[in-house]
Amino acid sequence: MWSEAELDEALADLHSGPETRQDELARARATLLRAAGEPEAEFPVTAPPAKKRTGAWRWIAAAAAAALVSGGGIVATNAFIGGTGQDPAAPATVASDDDVLKYLRGADVPLADGQYRLLTESVWTTRFGKRSGVVYQTHEILERWFPSARDRGTRTRFTRTGEIRWIKGNYEMAKSHGDLIPGATIETGWEGSWGPPTPQTTSSPMAPPLSTTTTPNVPEPPVSTRRNPPGSGWTNPSKEFLAELPADPTKLLDRLRHDNRSGQRLDEANTAPEIFEMVFGALRLGHGFGDLRVALCKALARVPGVTVDTSVTTPDNRPGVSFSITLPDRTRTFVVDLATAQVVRNRATPNPAEPGGPETASFDTAMSVVVTDDGGPP
Repeated sequence: MWSEAELDEALADLHSGPETRQDELARARATLLRAAGEPEAEFPVTAPPAKKRTGAWRWIAAAAAAALVSGGGIVATNAFIGGTGQDPAAPATVASDDDVLKYLRGADVPLADGQYRLLTESVWTTRFGKRSGVVYQTHEILERWFPSARDRGTRTRFTRTGEIRWIKGNYEMAKSHGDLIPGATIETGWEGSWGPPTPQTTSSPMAPPLSTTTTPNVPEPPVSTRRNPPGSGWTNPSKEFLAELPADPTKLLDRLRHDNRSGQRLDEANTAPEIFEMVFGALRLGHGFGDLRVALCKALARVPGVTVDTSVTTPDNRPGVSFSITLPDRTRTFVVDLATAQVVRNRATPNPAEPGGPETASFDTAMSVVVTDDGGPP
């Protein structure tokens, strides 16, 4: 248990802004005292043999609890660092998901017969001219119409808009050195049981772009739909695959640690970056499975190295939750809507320490799901 002096000092530091109300401090202090006497979290906490830092973990948990009391956001990073470094596979927590993600919900609009869920991914991707040295971003849009009937295929449309954001150089410089700048194209097709897609493409690779801007913000290319997708699994889940996953964070975390991307059992545990991409893949196509989406988020929040931030907003300025993981060359982040647990943004940014890396994101994708009576292009 903490002493009275330790609690007063922690709360004074946390609420060090001007005109702190004493009644708010008293309520937060009472919350911390109750939290200090609670039993261990529902999910097991394991760590590799390392030097114990009990005081540090208690301080982080206290800050999280007080932030919830005062209505602030929480940034929680799961990490166990010791003489042997971080364990990439063992589950761990800084703050219980019941605290950090207590307000996360998985609301879904049900589909009526003949309706569709339209998933739209609008992405800006950073590209480089090999000959000219130009740096620019292209804009692509992937649309997929998921039907209410499971025995029907998914209509797709992949659009290269031709819009370019120039970061370094211009179209004339690229053309003079022989670098091809993508033009506008549209490809339509099918995913699922209705056979291969039937492309309908028009392109002019060296034509001037439709429009240009100088905004240095970036996004990611959606997956091409020119051919049938690979077999169902974590990164490309079918409805059947999602339906058999347990909507329980503990069981999901076990699956995530020991499944390969096709859902088959592994002898060795997956790394944190692998688990991150598996969860993103399931969330990305997990519309109609609200409870599962929430459980996936809670499972990911327990993976060492994953940072959870509850203070972010969605592209349309709604409350959101972001999940991030830092790799040697980049940082991966996606954001879910607090009310639906649907992914609304997905991006990768080069790490600042990477020599010669661009300052803009490698890709940045805005994502949305709406229910519609329109089944897509003919």
